[in-house]
Amino acid sequence: MLYIPYEEAVEAMKRGLMRYLPEDDALHFAQIFAGNSLDGVHSHGLNRYPRYLADMESGLCNPRVTKAERVSGFGGLEVWDANFGVGPLIAEQMAGRAVCLAQEHGIACVALRNNSHWLRAGRYGLMMADAGMMGICFTNTCMNLTAWGAMEPSTGNNPITLAIPRSRGSLVMDMAVSQYAYGKLELMAQEGKMLDTPCGYDKDGRETRDPAKIIESGLMMPMAMWKGSALSIMLDLMASSLSLGRTSLMIGKPADGEKGMSQVFIALHPRAVVDMEAVEKQMEESLAFLHGLKTREGMRGVHAPGEGLAATRERGLRDGLPVAEQTWEKILAAGR
Repeated sequence: MLYIPYEEAVEAMKRGLMRYLPEDDALHFAQIFAGNSLDGVHSHGLNRYPRYLADMESGLCNPRVTKAERVSGFGGLEVWDANFGVGPLIAEQMAGRAVCLAQEHGIACVALRNNSHWLRAGRYGLMMADAGMMGICFTNTCMNLTAWGAMEPSTGNNPITLAIPRSRGSLVMDMAVSQYAYGKLELMAQEGKMLDTPCGYDKDGRETRDPAKIIESGLMMPMAMWKGSALSIMLDLMASSLSLGRTSLMIGKPADGEKGMSQVFIALHPRAVVDMEAVEKQMEESLAFLHGLKTREGMRGVHAPGEGLAATRERGLRDGLPVAEQTWEKILAAGR
């Protein structure tokens, strides 16, 4: 494992992205990859970069499209079309649009169709929270998850994020509806690690803790059994219905290439209706209670999602961003 200084990582990835994007967009996109690694989400940071370049090369993502087009709207509800453009750049545009609408209406929902992979859902929730909004974002994916009771890929590992503004650092939960995101499985397989518990099946239908065998079979379990399955199905249908975009069924299986996701960005403007100082006071009381709980042996204690983000960023800036040697070589090769 290598540890690459943040600025060096950004510059190396920008060089490769300039094969497809203008310099300003290439720099911004490189900062998104590096920022995800800096926040500790390594599966959607530097490690995802070579795969995204391949998506641009193959046509799954159209690098000439970096802005979405508005389709329709009513009050704080709007529909936009990404036209299969650069997923994270367009997702940031939509998060910003949701914030603007919420400032006007108190609550806003922007539904987006035909977007490429947006990398890390939590980035867009944090954008909203750092702008003073509560944020809810979710996307569908290709059929890379087994619906409960089935033994074939049949629904999406559809990520959802919830974010809350907080003066001591915004809180953010970012999760897919399996126990592990696919990007995490790929990273653990690359490192030769086993999962804590069986989270999928091998090609013979046996439960396994081996991420490489789950990737090979494409048979990943939903978290919480039927509840995770139900959540996946509803997120897919809600995102595709609001945007009149593709369902997971229409996107297809991983081998088809993940193209044209449906995504939703919801922003709520709490300061418009409640006293945020009172909100912060009771939130900090709840967090202090959680911090004070006696923890089980071997556990690290209880905290709210995103509380350690500042420390994670500080560590990444000090020590560098972790990346596998073979992945770093691919990043350097792309920029040559």
